[in-house]
Amino acid sequence: FFFFSSRRRHTRCREVSWARRCVQETDQRRVHGDIAMAEKLARIFGTEEDKVNCPFYYKIGACRHGDRCTRLHNKPLLSQTIIIPHMYENPPAAVAFSEGTKVPEEALKEAVRHFEDFYEEVFIEMCKYGELEEMSVCDNVGDHLMGNVYAKYYREEDAKSALTALNGRYYAGRIIHCEYSPVTDFHVARCRQYDDGTCTRGGYCNYMHLKHVSRTFKKSLFRQMYDDFPEYRRRRGQQVLIQLAPVLLTEVQQIYNSNFHCQSF
Repeated sequence: FFFFSSRRRHTRCREVSWARRCVQETDQRRVHGDIAMAEKLARIFGTEEDKVNCPFYYKIGACRHGDRCTRLHNKPLLSQTIIIPHMYENPPAAVAFSEGTKVPEEALKEAVRHFEDFYEEVFIEMCKYGELEEMSVCDNVGDHLMGNVYAKYYREEDAKSALTALNGRYYAGRIIHCEYSPVTDFHVARCRQYDDGTCTRGGYCNYMHLKHVSRTFKKSLFRQMYDDFPEYRRRRGQQVLIQLAPVLLTEVQQIYNSNFHCQSF
């Protein structure tokens, strides 16, 4: 009787240990599966493979389907970039030129002057709320991109200040409606074929056709910003020092340790 009882106990222990091992292996497979799924979702987020989130809204901050889009438009609660939809009204000559129509040279020059006056006025106003990193204006003629103005700040706090101050104001007789934009990299959002002069979709392209701003004109505006607000340059220099402080401290410590070992020898 003792022999069969101990044998049953041994068998029972083996079954319990086997069951525990199965549970552990199942948990490990579930964890590995969850990690793999999370990695896949992170990899495809905002791409054409993502069937839940709208890739165009994620890349360019606008979608031609609007509220009728079958995918989600995840509007950020805070961002470095704000967007003012349809703020810039393209002159008829600029619209015709973007659609491929031949336009007299004098009309094109007038359209360029019109845009530069607008760009300078808005740029100077945006600088009052913080240090601008980039400002872009869409040249598309599609309803979801026409005249959109994107202003990217170095700090999210400055973008918040600009959004709060500009919302509800009027420009050219129209009320301004600002919102945060998910766009932080304009190299991804812009149409590269348009930059090369080979885009076949014209003004109705779903990627940004950004209006050209000469390098000289843009540098003069940034120079004026730093002249009017010298604290922007000082503040960013302090932020750089704060970010580099741990690296510099580590290097100094390594040099000190190496010198200490050399002296001890």
